[in-house]
Amino acid sequence: MLDKVKTTVEEYKMLDGKNKVIVALSGGADSMCLLDVMLELSQEYPITVTAAHVNHCLRGEESQRDNNFVREECGKRKVTLYERSIDIKSLAESRKQGLEECGRIERYAFFASLAEEAGTVIATAHTASDNAETVLLNITRGCGVDGLSGIPPVRDNIIRPLIRCTRQEIEKYCFDRNIPFVTDSTNLTDEYARNKIRHGVLPVLRQINPNADAVINRLSSLAKTESRYIQNRSEYILDKNTKGSGYSVNGLLSENKDILPAVIKTAVEKKFDISAEKRHVDIIVQMIQNRQGALEIRKNLIVKIKGDTLVFEKNDSEKPYFEPVNPIIGKEYDFCGKKYVFNEKKSENEFTDNKINKKLLYLRLKCDILTCDTVLRQRKSGDLFKQYGRKCSKTVKKLFIEKKIPEQNRDKLLLLARGNEVLWIEGIGSAENAVPDSGSYIIVEVGKSDE
Repeated sequence: MLDKVKTTVEEYKMLDGKNKVIVALSGGADSMCLLDVMLELSQEYPITVTAAHVNHCLRGEESQRDNNFVREECGKRKVTLYERSIDIKSLAESRKQGLEECGRIERYAFFASLAEEAGTVIATAHTASDNAETVLLNITRGCGVDGLSGIPPVRDNIIRPLIRCTRQEIEKYCFDRNIPFVTDSTNLTDEYARNKIRHGVLPVLRQINPNADAVINRLSSLAKTESRYIQNRSEYILDKNTKGSGYSVNGLLSENKDILPAVIKTAVEKKFDISAEKRHVDIIVQMIQNRQGALEIRKNLIVKIKGDTLVFEKNDSEKPYFEPVNPIIGKEYDFCGKKYVFNEKKSENEFTDNKINKKLLYLRLKCDILTCDTVLRQRKSGDLFKQYGRKCSKTVKKLFIEKKIPEQNRDKLLLLARGNEVLWIEGIGSAENAVPDSGSYIIVEVGKSDE
């Protein structure tokens, strides 16, 4: 088994350029085997071996037993141990996450904090048996080639030296070398989906084919090869069709349609650094085929079609919000670093000269425009505006596009409206039916906020 581990380490260059390995140590047979194996390898490679243990506090005294066991064994072997205790149950409830998901996130966050130093890797004790279970689990959830690939031997600074060793080989290794370990009682139940695969599905498959584990891992290996090819091909297609900060729609459509979903999946992961869900990929592919559309994948992460470009927008700032109000004469309203005041003015001149009128209507309104149903607010869907001197109304959205107002600035402009009828827009002016026609008028004073 040790020779098998060495071959895996060499093939995937797991220890090339590395000087420190932190073993993720739960105290179970797999991780205790891994610790022993890495200590053996440290005699051949210039690495320092340490360990990290996370107490999830899920099993009461048993969790503390495991923690104490790991601490004692590291002491015997003179291995530095990093420890962290986390109340996973409370944390999962507050985040509305499953226990397994929350525990995994916290474990890897802890490992990442320990591996910030250059030349440091985290070794986890995932095995060929774990990989077979993962492939079957992914199939039941509905996966593609990536899911069939199972657990990667190397991911960023995570290495898995035991990924080709079965659980039976590992237990034999521990027995032969008299390596103690503890057993997690939850592994003996069918409470979790993985345990159901382990205890119920795989034994049946082994009855059909005693080499079921090896066959599944062979499938996983083939899928990894195909997945790498698809990934490389997708990146090539994206590079070839790069257009500004996005990608050419015409260029993407000229590629083989069967690889387009993989290309989009790669693009989403590349641009947003998140895993792309199939439902989102399918929608984006449809958008490309229709040459129009937009999709918010997550909050502030938007994919849209602009002309011939597939654009990926990441807005890290919150959209500004102004509480709609019925404006009162003389009262100040602050928004986005500006102040707005509606004041009543009187003038001896009639606004009858068109040249004067066009110049003044930018901030001036009829005296009777402020009624109980007139609201100062931001734009909303369906807003209509009839610009002075024009014969028809148009949507505020279309008007903003015509005026070339940047999209990120449109929610920072206030307007005065009665229902969907817009009477005045900051930076554009008064609507046809809101322009003053006598000496008295209301002026909208927009200036820099004192705050």
